[in-house]
Order: sequence, then C-alpha cells, then structure tokens
Amino acid sequence: MTTDALADFTAKKQKVHRELADNTRPFALRKRTISNLFRYSPRGRAVSGLDLAGFNRIIAIDTEARTIDVEGLTTYEHVVAYTLAHGLVPLVSPELKHITVGGATVGIGIESSCFRHGFVHDGLLEAEVLLPDGRVVMCTADNEYADLFHGLPNSYGTLGYILRAKIKLMPAKPFVHLHSTRFSDLASFLDAMARATQDAAVDFIEGLCFTPQRFHLMTAKMVDRAERVEDIVRDHIFYKLPAERADVFLTTQDYIFRYDPEWFWNIPETWTYRLFRRYAPRSMRNSGFYTRYTRTKNALLAKLPWHRDDGLEPLIQDWEVPWDKAHELIEYGMREVVLDGKPWVVAPIRTPRTPTLYPIAADTLYLNLGCYCQVRKVPGRPNYWYTRIMDQKCFDLSGIKMLYSSSFLSREAFDAAYNGPAYMQLKDKYDPTRRAPALFDKAVARA
Repeated sequence: MTTDALADFTAKKQKVHRELADNTRPFALRKRTISNLFRYSPRGRAVSGLDLAGFNRIIAIDTEARTIDVEGLTTYEHVVAYTLAHGLVPLVSPELKHITVGGATVGIGIESSCFRHGFVHDGLLEAEVLLPDGRVVMCTADNEYADLFHGLPNSYGTLGYILRAKIKLMPAKPFVHLHSTRFSDLASFLDAMARATQDAAVDFIEGLCFTPQRFHLMTAKMVDRAERVEDIVRDHIFYKLPAERADVFLTTQDYIFRYDPEWFWNIPETWTYRLFRRYAPRSMRNSGFYTRYTRTKNALLAKLPWHRDDGLEPLIQDWEVPWDKAHELIEYGMREVVLDGKPWVVAPIRTPRTPTLYPIAADTLYLNLGCYCQVRKVPGRPNYWYTRIMDQKCFDLSGIKMLYSSSFLSREAFDAAYNGPAYMQLKDKYDPTRRAPALFDKAVARA
C-alpha cells in the first residue's frame, strides 16, 4: 500500500470505529452512490445512518500478483478504469457502473465471466470488515475469522460492512470481440451455451431470450485490435446489436458496462429519449442518473391528486437453477410472464466454492435467468404476481434467487433456502446485540 492511501484509510477506519462504538442505536449504511437494492415498497425501519461514503478510494495495485486493494464503496466504474490502465480487470465486474466492490461482495455479483470465475465474491482474497459493535476485523478464507469470510456473500451488510477488500485481477486487452448466434429453439440454444463453457478461447458468455422461437447466444473474447468499434452510448442500444449483426467490437470498458447506458432496456424509445441519447452529457448517460431521475419523477407524480396508477410494476430479479433445470425455468418464464418484447437474460455460472449463505453446489454448472424491466400488473392477481410465481418455480427446481430485490417468502421458507441456522450462528457471534437488521428482515420484511 502507498503511505498516503494507507494513512487515509487508517484515519477513516478509526473515525468510523469511534462513531459506531458511541452509538447504540440500530444503524444502516448511508452512501452517496445510487443504491442497487431494488425493493418494491419502501423500507420501514427507523435507523441511524452510518456514513461510509468516504471509503471509496483505490489503495494499491500489485500488477505482478494481479491483485488490487480497494475501499469498500469504490465503484466498479472506478476500479475498471484504473485496472485497465495496467492491462488488468477484476475476474467478475458487474455491468452497472455504480455497483460497489463491497456491495457486490456481500450481495451476489454476477456477470458473463461467471462460467469461468464464479461470482464476484470468489475473487475476494481478504476483507477488513466493520462489525456492528464498531470493531474492525480482517478476514480471509483460512484465518481466525474464516467463518465470517465465508459468510459475507449474501449477508447484505447484516454481519458487517467491508471497509477494504483485496481482490483478484486477470489480464485484459483493449477490445472485446462479441459473436452472436441466433437459435430458433431453446434446447439447441442451451446445448450451444453449455459447449461454449468448455471453450478455452471464450472469455464471456451470455444469452438473450426474446420469444420461444428467438434466442441469441453471445460469446466474446478480449482482443488487441478491432475492425470497428461500436458506440453504445450515442449510436446503438446494446441489446439490439446482436440481432443486427453477428460480430460486434466494443472497447473492453464499454463491454463490461454494456447495459449501463440504457439501464438494460429501461430508457423509453421515444423521440425525446432519442434526443437524450444523442446529446445528453456522458455524466447523464448511466444507470445511476436514470435511476435517480425515475425515482424522483415517480415520487413527485404520486403526490399529484389526479395521478393514476399506470398499471406497471417492477420485475427486477435474478434466479439460478442447476443446469438440468434450465430449460424448464426459461420455458416457464416465457410462457407465464409477459415482457412486452423485452428479453430475458441468461448466463452460465460455475462457482469454485459454496458460500455459507448462498448454498449452491461448487464446481457445478448453473443457469442464471434475469429480468430487469417494468411489467403490466396481472388483473385479478396480487401485486408482484410474476415475481411470486417465478420465485416459487425457481425454488421448486432446487434453485435459489438473489436477494437484491424484493422477496415474498415466509421466514421458514427463507431459512430453509438460505441456511438460516448457520446464519444465526454468525449473527450471534458477530452481532449479538442485533444492531444491524437480520437478513430476513432486510430482504423480505424490508427493514
């Protein structure tokens, strides 16, 4: 570590230790970056805010060991820009720029490189964690706090917050060559995707499912040169490109954040937004700006006496099932859920280890199915009907869902899915006075 970065980190760490030790109230993280937790309704727990916004600095990079030390609230936008200058990138970088290293580690961060490198947390080597009582402990996979290390993934800050993380890096090239193949049936699409996971030349794998007769498999690799480089900020909407041409070249940074300018496909395709795409400053062409804008707009509209329910609700979720159940989950979703022309996103995942609170089998191929859009409410059904039925189908297929978005499970079902007994052991050890919310309260009861 450089002297000034280490001194700055140490001073901030001591300050937040004192602040938390002197405050006995329940607390929650306060930060300046946009939240990437998508709760369908407001949270109801009154807590004091713990300001960790200043923990957003890169501390040191070791290009020979291919590691980087970063503070917990450093965004992937910052990390990727810094490491690319050294010819490196994290093993897994989430596609939204303002996701933080700490957030993606205690959540379940995924990307199109997960078939080879596992989840975001699989690249973690060590972490300094601020416990709810104000203590800071350094945990690794095999030290005295190894149980905390293995319990961090899927804990969502309920066991503590990551102040510093050391993560693995991999070699990177300046461009990505993406090849798209169209399939007219699901079985052939999934067979080709599974084969691609065995191809050593492939760096990234992802698929888009539009209709039961239209699937696009996208395989990509980093390259030194590009025939042409597409502009997905001004000229193109990324998810449409695979249908327009078989081969696409992007800068590596644009590929990593390919869904960020449009928040996947949530920016409307009207003439006003076409002007926005073309002429808005780049500082506004990102998911963080658009999320803030839509939340502010919706809050203001809701206060108007003549405002009516627009009949839409979010379906922003990720589910994972064993590969032999992938066909059934996708087929069910495409049959039962109406996305009005927007695609489902799928990616293969193979993790090298099983974290305590997200118990999927190590060294086993899974499929991730994601949906990130607004959908029409189903008449005569409870709110968030699609979320409810997709969750149930996922669990029926021995799968598991990510908890960054709303869930509607009973406490018993939640504990059964997410290793509740082991979680309570960790909670009793690292937060015995319950100053931070429990995982069920945060993920389901929206504490």
